[in-house]
Amino acid sequence: MNLNKYIPVGIVIGITITACSANQPKGTISGKIDGAQGKTIYLESFINNRSVRTDSTVAGADGSFVLAPSRNLELNFYRLLVDDEFVTLITDSTESPEITANLEDFTKSLHLSGSLESETLHELELKSEPFDNKDVELKKKMTAPGITPEEKNMLNQELITNRKARTDYIKSWLETHSTSPAALLAIQHLDPRTDMVLFNRVFADLEKPMGHSILYKGIKQQVQMFISKDKGADQGGAPSASNIAPGKPAPEIALSDPKGKTRKLSDLKGKTVLIDFWASWCGPCRRENPNVVKAYQKYNKDGFEVFSVSLDKAKDPWLKAIADDGLIWPNHVSDLKWWDSEAADLYGVRSIPFTVLVDKDGNIIGHNFRGSMLEEKLKAIYGH
Repeated sequence: MNLNKYIPVGIVIGITITACSANQPKGTISGKIDGAQGKTIYLESFINNRSVRTDSTVAGADGSFVLAPSRNLELNFYRLLVDDEFVTLITDSTESPEITANLEDFTKSLHLSGSLESETLHELELKSEPFDNKDVELKKKMTAPGITPEEKNMLNQELITNRKARTDYIKSWLETHSTSPAALLAIQHLDPRTDMVLFNRVFADLEKPMGHSILYKGIKQQVQMFISKDKGADQGGAPSASNIAPGKPAPEIALSDPKGKTRKLSDLKGKTVLIDFWASWCGPCRRENPNVVKAYQKYNKDGFEVFSVSLDKAKDPWLKAIADDGLIWPNHVSDLKWWDSEAADLYGVRSIPFTVLVDKDGNIIGHNFRGSMLEEKLKAIYGH
């Protein structure tokens, strides 16, 4: 459960911090990152639904650093970045987080102290890592050459068992940690249709300390809209799954791209198209983007296209995410209506990322091809 690296209780993972950071005043962030000598270390805050680099410092000759924010920090989520690595903190100006790591092996070498909720978050990620690793291992085996249908079925059952174990662990963790802001990240791996009691508990416990945060507001609103849409579907108010069933013609999507040009899904007829519902604020979407880029780079010359439908509600973060993630295909559209997106409603989208693969005749092949599963399907279509 990588939790988008955003991401247990209160165990201080012991390591001696260098003398330069041992007695820093409250509100500073300090530590030592081997390999970061002379590099700029940034503090990133979340403002108006997007991440903004608000402060920075330069690491010394031994990788030591002290970063003093230019303003008092309210209790919230922050990111400390150096090169392409980052750690998420949950802190405020009453704490002084201390960090040690090796830039060459940042995630495994990372140690945190001086910030209780940041340590809680880090511990949750460490305890969840074995589930994530097993997921990756099983998916790799399922796409190995020569695997038989029987073996693939056994591996799929093992994958289902592993995911259930991960869900059970998260539920157990939430029973004793619903007051930790880290719970806002943990509940995103649960289904509100079956675990609404836990969602409501987290929202109630964190309303006072975290109700001001973008993450709290966004998740709560998303869950409320999800439940509302799900009820509407039960009453016939939303498209049924049969409308986008394999073999059916893909419903037309005609929306504006970032320059205001209308782009239509039907204009791509004759090509295999991945309709990708995503958003700049969606962590799982952003983690999946490199897989989509890889598939596009490999198969675009063979006639593979990506039609990206963003559920953003502001243009700037949408454009920034396109640039930051290297989404180099031209077909990016959005009506900037968030969960009220007309295209998302047309396709009955309940969560993202959500993908629909369409054949060259405009008919639906299937849904939610991601990572190795997408690559395997495209390999079967194009023969390489």
